[in-house]
Amino acid sequence: RDVPEEGQHIHGLFIEGAKWNRAEGKLEESEPKKLFVGMPAIHVTATTIGKSGAKAARANESLFHDSAVYKYPKRNDRYLIFRMPLKCGDMPAWHWKLRGVALFCQTE
Repeated sequence: RDVPEEGQHIHGLFIEGAKWNRAEGKLEESEPKKLFVGMPAIHVTATTIGKSGAKAARANESLFHDSAVYKYPKRNDRYLIFRMPLKCGDMPAWHWKLRGVALFCQTE
């Protein structure tokens, strides 16, 4: 792949509590007995949010789940790297929050 001007491509992340629909780019219910599912490569870049951006972010709260990205499967502030918005698809954001959807760098 081409190197982006800004940001980085991240690969090797795993998702817990859901699976990622690559074709439609949204969250879906996970398959039974599959705890961790691999994620595709993700382009990550930082942005700043001004007053108008904060309003837009609140308006899109139901469209995106604010998922935590952890270093290890143990969920605590020590291993939290950053938060990433994931498109919810057909379900509201609170559904994925109750499912405990999160991304991890390692599964053990």
